[in-house]
Amino acid sequence: MNDEIVSFLIGAGVLILYLIFSAWTEMGTKNPWKKDQSDK
Repeated sequence: MNDEIVSFLIGAGVLILYLIFSAWTEMGTKNPWKKDQSDK
């Protein structure tokens, strides 16, 4: 495999893991759905 392909896959994997982690932490701490229902 080329170094460019490897670096691209690593970057994409880190980005996906970051998005999943940030979404999971927001669900665990803030509970956005319950907050939206209470606001309305």
